[in-house]
Amino acid sequence: MTRRAKERDERFAAFFDAESEKLRRLGIFLTGDPEEAAELAQEALARTYRHWWRVREEDPGPYARRILVNLVRSRHRRALLERRHPQRVRDSVPSEAWKVDEWLRVADALAQLTPVRRAVVVLRFYEDMSQEDIARTLDRPLGTVKSDMHRALAQLRPLLENTERQRA
Repeated sequence: MTRRAKERDERFAAFFDAESEKLRRLGIFLTGDPEEAAELAQEALARTYRHWWRVREEDPGPYARRILVNLVRSRHRRALLERRHPQRVRDSVPSEAWKVDEWLRVADALAQLTPVRRAVVVLRFYEDMSQEDIARTLDRPLGTVKSDMHRALAQLRPLLENTERQRA
């Protein structure tokens, strides 16, 4: 670390010690929530540090307070939008929970296969490998890999169909 960088970090550390509690209290007055205020104060200090080179060194406090106020305003605007258009906001972030359920269902079915057949299926459908590449990877004859794939899929079909029927 250069001497200049070390001096910069020392000046910021002194600023942090002097201002962090003041910023947190300002955040509490602006939001009414101590936890949110602490998060916002931390974010304001982090952004101040990122732009420390352009902050007026005589008094960087106003810069940090302006960041804090702008963060509070942004959160307030976001909350207003969510209240005005609750469905639009919810629709913009679709739930991915079904993917987890589907993955667990497939993982349970794969667990019923032998390790070699499981490897063949995973390499084919997850890694998108050709049967020739799978044969080379597993050091098995191509005909054996084709046979393993056929038998594994035949074993998986009823397992996955049964769980699909149970869910319906």
